[in-house]
Amino acid sequence: MVIKKTAIIQNNPGDQQTLTEILTASGCEVMVARDGAELLDCVSEGCDAAIVDSGTIDLWERGFLNRLRDQAPDLPLVLTVQSGTVHSYVAMLSTCAWDFLTKPYSAEAVSLLLHRLGEQKLLLEQNRYLWEELDSVQGPVRVGMRDARMVEILRQVGKVAQTDAPVMILGEPGTETAQVARLIHKASTRKDRPFIRIDCTLPEHKLLEKLLCRQSLGVGRLAAGGTVFLDEVIGISPKVQATLLRILEDQFSARLVCATSKDPYDAMDRGDFRRDLFFRINSAQVFLPPLRERTADILLLAGEMMDDFGMPRPDSGWDELAQYEWPGNTRELEAAVRLASIRGGASNAAEQLLPRRPVRKRNRRKSG
Repeated sequence: MVIKKTAIIQNNPGDQQTLTEILTASGCEVMVARDGAELLDCVSEGCDAAIVDSGTIDLWERGFLNRLRDQAPDLPLVLTVQSGTVHSYVAMLSTCAWDFLTKPYSAEAVSLLLHRLGEQKLLLEQNRYLWEELDSVQGPVRVGMRDARMVEILRQVGKVAQTDAPVMILGEPGTETAQVARLIHKASTRKDRPFIRIDCTLPEHKLLEKLLCRQSLGVGRLAAGGTVFLDEVIGISPKVQATLLRILEDQFSARLVCATSKDPYDAMDRGDFRRDLFFRINSAQVFLPPLRERTADILLLAGEMMDDFGMPRPDSGWDELAQYEWPGNTRELEAAVRLASIRGGASNAAEQLLPRRPVRKRNRRKSG
């Protein structure tokens, strides 16, 4: 995505002229604002980025930043600073700014900045598109967006979806592997064809029945041109593995997506899962990290879920939420918020959401 229109605020007329000339030479239309109010007007008219002088005092008032984020939450905001003073603005980078541009300005630095902003905006658009696709399939999906790995994973999913390669999704229970499988289907050219999910934890005879579809149609023919999703595939028995391998070799026209919460490499080392079958179903791999490794996302997700359930956000206890490991991942967090919305009450987030375990009394030995 190209940055075509940029709003700028510069305290020094010379800096303003230099920056305007460089941006214009780069093919970018420039909108000049004198203060925060005029910047908001530029945003209303439509701009792809804002480059502002760090010395513009009214920009850093909390009220202004809130208004800017409400009006344009995804607008790239770049701070211009004197060379050697970037360290003084690190806090701003983490809270409101996307990037920095140091003075004096150079055409090379501005060109690199525009390239970075373009890539970031493109990634954001891909991210939004993929999750809108998934929302249309099965309601809203909560995957934190403050963790850089999750942003990259969504980008990876988008690329994989455009191929016909079999995909293996690895992730602990509760990390939404099933819905990511649906996202791959809906973002692919097969989206108008069937999506068939098979729970591989079924008893062996039931699972074989699902795969063979009784009248020898086979699940691959039933989902012809579509997607077959095998959930928890690593736990299937040797008999089912042999049957699945035979089906895949017999004119299997569907796209195969598998998921597991187990370690497939351990299963192969133990001889519990066939290597030839694994290589057939693992052309592309997506790993969903557990929630405990994304502590910033825990607070983000909890807040969004509370909003969805119509709960007021508590005043305290948030740090304790991030310290809890959430072994059930997003599924456990959502269940906790749902239960808290029913109970109501506490103004402390930890008291509302963290599991309440019964206190067990120890048996005292009788003396004598």
